[in-house]
Amino acid sequence: MNTEEFSQLIDLVLSTSANPPEKLFENGYDDWHCRVRLAHFLAMPEINRLPQAKELFISVIPVQPDEENSEDIEEKIYALQHLSQLEKDEKEYSDALEHINMAIEAAESYDYLYKYILRGELWAERWNLLHLLKRTDEAEAEIDERIEVFEDIPIEHNSYLYYGYRFKAQLAAENGNILIVKDFMHMALKYMEINGEYKDKLDKAFSATHENISWILAEIDKATPNPDNLHWDI
Repeated sequence: MNTEEFSQLIDLVLSTSANPPEKLFENGYDDWHCRVRLAHFLAMPEINRLPQAKELFISVIPVQPDEENSEDIEEKIYALQHLSQLEKDEKEYSDALEHINMAIEAAESYDYLYKYILRGELWAERWNLLHLLKRTDEAEAEIDERIEVFEDIPIEHNSYLYYGYRFKAQLAAENGNILIVKDFMHMALKYMEINGEYKDKLDKAFSATHENISWILAEIDKATPNPDNLHWDI
C-alpha cells in the first residue's frame, strides 16, 4: 500500500458514519499507530475493506512497541488479535493461530495489567483455533496446566481460569453432557466478578432442565456480565 492509497482510505473512513477524529491519522502511513487505527475502522462491517485492513495489520508485525508504555504494547497486541479474528472468520485457521500466538507472546512478555486486553481471552482464542484445527487435546492440556498453576493461588478474578473452564464447558456441550457443562460453568464463574444484578439471571439459566444443551449454555453466557467491563486481577 502506498501513501496515496492510505490517504484515500482515511478519506473513506472519515466520510462514513463511524466518523473518527481526523487526528487519529495525522501522522500518516509512516506511523504504525495510524496504520493500525485505520485498519480497525476498515474492518468494520459497514466499511468492509478487509484486504486493506489485513494488509495494514500485517505491516505492524515487525514493529517493536515502546516497552515502557503499556498502552503502546497493548495497541500492538490488539492489532494482532484483530488480524487473527479476521483470518478465523475467513477460515484461515493456521494464519489465525500464528497471529494469536504472536499476540499471546507479546502480552506475556510484560507484567502489565492491560486496560482492554485479557490474557485469558487471548488464550481462549488460541484454544478455539486449536479445536478447529483438530488439535483439541493440545488445547485441553494447556488449560489443565493453567488450572494446576493458578487454582490454589489467591487471585480472585482470574481470566485464565474463567476462559479455561468456559472452553471445557463448550467441549462438554459438544459431547452432549449437560451436567458437566453446568459444573464447568460454575467453576468458570467462580473466577469472575459477579454482583447481585446477574446472580438471579444466572440461577434461572442454570435451572433449565430440558435437553437443549447449546441453548442452556447460550443462556448462561447471556446472563454472564461482559468480561470486557469487569475488573480482573490477571
